[in-house]
Amino acid sequence: MKRKPTYWLCTSAWCTAFFVLPLLVPIDSRAGLANLSPEKKNIENRFPEFKLPPVNHIVADTVINGKVMGADGTPLSNASVSVKGTSIGTTTNTQGEFVLKLPAGNGNGTLLVTSVGFADFEMQLDGRTQYLMKLTAQSKDLGEVVVVGYGTQRKANVTGAISSIKGDDIITTRNENVQNMLTGKIPGVRITQRTSEPGSFNNNFDIRAMGSPLVVIDGIPRTMDDFQRMDPNDIENLSILKDASAAIYGVRAANGVVLITTKKGANNKLELNYSGSYGWQIPSGLPATLNIEEYMTLRNEQARHNVNGGSPIFTDKDFEDYRNGTKQSTDWYPLVFAKSAAQTMHNLSASGGNDKTSYYVGLGYQYQNSFFKSNDLTYEKYNVRSNITTKLADRLTLDLNLSGVIDQQDRPYQDSWWIVRGFWRQGPQIPAYANNDPTKPYHGLIEGDNPISFMDADLIGYKKYSKKFLTSSASLKYDVPGIEGLSLKGLFSYDYNISSDNLYQKAYKQYRYDEASDTYS
Repeated sequence: MKRKPTYWLCTSAWCTAFFVLPLLVPIDSRAGLANLSPEKKNIENRFPEFKLPPVNHIVADTVINGKVMGADGTPLSNASVSVKGTSIGTTTNTQGEFVLKLPAGNGNGTLLVTSVGFADFEMQLDGRTQYLMKLTAQSKDLGEVVVVGYGTQRKANVTGAISSIKGDDIITTRNENVQNMLTGKIPGVRITQRTSEPGSFNNNFDIRAMGSPLVVIDGIPRTMDDFQRMDPNDIENLSILKDASAAIYGVRAANGVVLITTKKGANNKLELNYSGSYGWQIPSGLPATLNIEEYMTLRNEQARHNVNGGSPIFTDKDFEDYRNGTKQSTDWYPLVFAKSAAQTMHNLSASGGNDKTSYYVGLGYQYQNSFFKSNDLTYEKYNVRSNITTKLADRLTLDLNLSGVIDQQDRPYQDSWWIVRGFWRQGPQIPAYANNDPTKPYHGLIEGDNPISFMDADLIGYKKYSKKFLTSSASLKYDVPGIEGLSLKGLFSYDYNISSDNLYQKAYKQYRYDEASDTYS
């Protein structure tokens, strides 16, 4: 018996949704069931009993690779490859190749490639996975003008051993001596500051360990004092000529040449500039002194370690007397040295000009204190500079440069090193004042030394060293017609300096106190 086929008719909403729904939903081969929100809403409105499950967007990370080359096709290693504006990046290998993983959402960014000596390169990501990039060589400093001997050259054309630094880079460091501001900034230049005493310009300055170089300021050979006392804000450019590059200056340039060009005005309206700083110098590396217990312990150990036998210098009663306050010890450091020393520098300059004349005028002031608690060792300096360039005729130009420096160092009559020596000769068992009376400095146990007396100018006397420097130069330059670049120049300079030293030593008294008789001696 044959069985008849059975047909089913489903009219429920569930069946309709089950069979019909797949025909209504478009299939996106790249993102699964993405972009279904309109259809989803239509179905849910028609069939309230049925709710579609939430749709998840699945986006994978993208991996790109490529190669970075120079304009000539040479692979560039260690080039930086990154997505601009993000932290996503990598570097190329020795073959110039790179592999970069782009997280979701960064596939449409900008690829940035940078390499030393080449211009930055940018490329828009467009969905590809492989990229080939060629960078263009770029030398940012080759157009810079360098002062060489009696003229200037473009840096690209310089073949000798020359180093230069701009004035703006010099003043990034603050110091009373412009030489110290060059430390570590110019290759081949060695600078050793032998003392930090205010007003003592005692440096070792050489080029490649060849001795003191020749200093030339605005085309005129000057002294090392002129160089050290310059206001760094007046310097436009400083060049160091080494080996054969300095030969144009003759035998005096055997140790190299320091060429300094000061600022000049420009063909523009008046420009005023002010720079100032106020800071504190803090001593570093000064060894700490012993307290009284440490001092007595070490002295006793020294006395016991004697080949012929020995006995302690200080007894247990001496230790106890200092512990209970019967005897007072002395901490010499805060009595002699301050925690910091103030220093201030100020500069005011004006520049400008027109098509005929340009000018630059600068005024500088500097003050520096010392670490001595008495504040009797100080240095003060004033600088003034005026540079004027004017065109007297169509081919005739006049340059007039004037510079003046006035400085003064005030100090106690005893030298700084002698004061420090007296400090190290004291011990915590030696009082600073007789019977703790500040008007009666104690007569020290070692040759009567007392640094408190040594650093007091009112007590011991003073020394004042005043110096005045005037440097000037005038030049006429005539451009020879018919021959471009050829000119005739005449130069005249006059320097004047004077020193005025005032030394005044006073007799003074130091005391010792006898507690038993309550008398001073």
